[in-house]
Formats: sequence, structure tokens, C-alpha cells
Amino acid sequence: MTTWLHASIPQQVYRPEQVREFEAEAAERAGIDLWELMQRAGAAAWEALQAELGQQAAITVLCGRGNNGGDGYVLASLAKQAGYSVRVCASGFPHSNDARRALQLWLDVDGEVEALPDWQDGETDWLVDALLGTGVQNDVHGELLDCIASVNESALPVLAIDMPSGLHADTGEVLGVAIHASLTVTFVGMKRGLLTGQAADYVGHLYFSDLGIQREFRLLTEPAAWLLQSEQLQHDLKPRPQVSHKGDFGHVLVIGGSRGYAGAAQMAGLSALRVGAGKVSVICEPGQELLIGQQPELMVIGAHANDEVSERLLDQATVIAIGPGLGQGDWARGWWQRFCQRSVERDIVAVVDADALNLMAIYNGDSSMQPAEGMIYTPHPGEAARLLAASTADIQRNRWLAVETLAEQLQGTVVLKGAGSLVAGPDSDVVAVCTHGNAAMATAGMGDVLTGVIAGLAAQRQQANLPRSLTHLTGLGVLLHACAGDAAARQTLATNRQPLARGLLATDLIAFLPMLASGIND
Repeated sequence: MTTWLHASIPQQVYRPEQVREFEAEAAERAGIDLWELMQRAGAAAWEALQAELGQQAAITVLCGRGNNGGDGYVLASLAKQAGYSVRVCASGFPHSNDARRALQLWLDVDGEVEALPDWQDGETDWLVDALLGTGVQNDVHGELLDCIASVNESALPVLAIDMPSGLHADTGEVLGVAIHASLTVTFVGMKRGLLTGQAADYVGHLYFSDLGIQREFRLLTEPAAWLLQSEQLQHDLKPRPQVSHKGDFGHVLVIGGSRGYAGAAQMAGLSALRVGAGKVSVICEPGQELLIGQQPELMVIGAHANDEVSERLLDQATVIAIGPGLGQGDWARGWWQRFCQRSVERDIVAVVDADALNLMAIYNGDSSMQPAEGMIYTPHPGEAARLLAASTADIQRNRWLAVETLAEQLQGTVVLKGAGSLVAGPDSDVVAVCTHGNAAMATAGMGDVLTGVIAGLAAQRQQANLPRSLTHLTGLGVLLHACAGDAAARQTLATNRQPLARGLLATDLIAFLPMLASGIND
């Protein structure tokens, strides 16, 4: 049977309720019924599992009562027919006709069904998670909670069908407990919850199968999100004209670098240069010039917000990046007030990060201390929580809602950083998600590099054959930064070995930015 199984993930991403609502109609338009769709799902999952198995492997399939369990029965039948040792342990009798039909398929090949807790009796090499589908909204409890906990404790490899059981299919939140899968095979439409939140620690290697109804499904509903993919770097970062000069590619002004935080402003400025900005100036707290100026290509001036030189640089800047190493002292507050005033006086593009975001939250309700619309904001979950007067846990519980709410509230482009970074614009219902990047990037300074990358790209958008949309460019910057992190993890101190899991420095990324910003993704 053709399974339409792919290791590559489509760009179109959907809410799970979209898949549930339209898959039956899409199947009907494709000339198949839901029973055939279930058979295709089980076959696709079996194909992915076969690639991992030894010839003598023993498989235990854990089946729930829904259609997800039906997919598991189909997989078990195929595995048994292929000569593998297969056990099925189930939480109860299937609810739907198609799932009961799948159970009968298993019984027809002389399969037996054991109680769910009995899965631990006997030896097994692989587990198949077919317990819970995409409709679960509340915390897992009872027998299923105990089963999932015991599966995780066993440390056995697990294939999850459609979603790891216990992972919210829309938000990526763990509903009390969730299966730690080695690989997940999902169907029809890529679900949002597989790509952000806590998903990265539960999904494992992700496969996708549209079950042969992709065209019909896409005609029925619009994507809820778009996946940022590395191939976009080559597509969007087109070569420059050979006849070029620095004035064609913008002037980035970084405002930051207070006492003790000079490195943040330096990294942001250098990153803007490395992605192609024509020139970069840094205004820092007086006394920090020598530290930042160790990078000779940066034009560094120590100045207060009301200094004459500050006015001149504000006038010259194509893009402002405010926040890296800004602090929250008197110098920083003076600059934040001047920046907000300037944003109202003059139409400017700015990337707002770090302590600039914290100052926004502190002065929430004071219109004179809030920037004009149209800015780019790059909060991590803690900063997003302060901006929304929520908790970090609230933000992580539904990152999609948080980024959309911030984009609407601030009337700007928002990057919600983290595993599965999200990018939302003020005038678009569709969010972009980036699954590139790695845990070794969880170190200080990574956000400063990202701010510089986005500012550097934004500075070039008029002349450098780049997309003009700030939201599009911001997503491109997030992708570029994440791919640089992956490249650094693969090559820095780890040549011909496994990628780094820890110890990556923010400055390690910067060396990879020119190559990736030139559309060279190799």
C-alpha cells in the first residue's frame, strides 16, 4: 500500500480541529472512506517503524478506545503478517465502527488483546503509542496516566501515532504527563502542537503522511501557521547587484551597552554587520566605549539621550535596535523615553528587545513611554509575561495565543522566542513557526545576536533584493539565527562528532551568519 510517508515536514501547519473537521470531506472528495484512511494511517506508521526495527524485534502496541487506537490495530496486523512478534494491550473496547473494524482485523490474524497494565509483562524492543488522539483537552488521569508514566520509566523506544499521548495537539502543552516518543508519525495536516511549547522534548523524529488527500484537504481550509524552512534562506536572500556600496544597505543604530552589559550591544552590532547592514553605530552609556569599540568596524559613541550627537544619529539611522545591554537605570530610562518620543515624531523601524521590553512593561499605561505602532518586538517568555501581565507558565501554556495577543496589542511584529519560536504580524492571521535551533543555544547573548540579525536584514530591505514586509523579514531573521545556531553546534568544537548539546557561545553563531545570509545553506 502506498503510504505517502515523508521525513520532510510541509510548510502548511494547521490547528487539530481543522484536521478533524475537514479530513472526512477531503477523503470523500479523494474517493476513499474513513476506513481506508485508517488503513493508510496504520500502514504509514508501520513503514516508519520498519525502518527502525531489527529482523527479530518484538513490538508491543498500546491501543486506546478511539480512532488512534484503530490505527494501532492496523499497524499491529501488518507487523504480525510481516512475521514480527507483536502484542496488543488495550484500554478498552473501541468506540467507533472503524476502530472496531481495525480490532477485528487484528483478531483475524490470530491476534490477542491484553489489558493495558499487562504491557510490562514480557520482553519488548519497541512500543507503539496509539492511546490518545488529537482531541484530548484535559490532564491525563487514571489507567492511562499510569501507563504513560510506566512507558517513560521504561526508557524503551516509542513510535507515537499522530501525537504523543498526553501532548496537547494545538499548544504543545503536556497535559499532566505525555509519552516521550522516539519518533512520531502524524497525518493529513501538520498539527501546531507538534512544533512549539514542550513538543521538542516529546515528539522525537517527526514524519508526516498526508494519506493521499493533501490536495483535497488544502482546498477546504487555510493554514493556521507556516513552518520556516532552511530552503527559504536561498529563496529569499537573493544575490546583491555587483554595483553596490555601503549606503545601499542601511545604517543600523544600536542603543544599549550600559555599564556591565557592553558585550550585548557589541554582539548586536556585529551581527547586524555580519548579515549585511552597510554600517552600524552603537550609542552606549558613557564609559563603555572602549569595551564595545574592540570591534573596530562598529562606530561607538557614549552619549545621553539629549546630547546633540544622539539627535544626529537618530536622524541618520535606517533601523534602530534598542535593548541589548540597555539596563534599567537613569541612562536607560532617558533613552527609552527619547526613543518612544522619536518613534511618534518620525516614522522609524526599530527592533525592541531585552530591557527595552522590561521598561515597556514597567511604564505600561503611560502613553509617553510607549513606542508608536509598527515596531518589531523580540520577547522571551518571561518578557512576554510581563508585557501581558501574566505568568511565564501562562505564556508557555499557549504560545500561539500569547504571540497573537501581543502582535494585536502592540500593533507590531512579535517574535516569541524559545523552542519553536513564533512570529506574528499585526495584520496577519497566520503565524510563522521555526523549529530550527538547539538546546546548546540556551546561553546568554543569543537574543542580542538575534536582535542584530533582524535589524541588519531590515536595514537592507529597500535595496538588497530582500522581502519588503517587516514580518516576513523578521521571520527570515529568526530562521537565519536558528540555522546559524545549528551550524555552530555541528561544527564548533564538534567536527565529525555529535552536535554540541551544551557550551555554545552566542559569538560562535556570528561566524556562520555571512554564509547563511548569502543564501549558502550547506
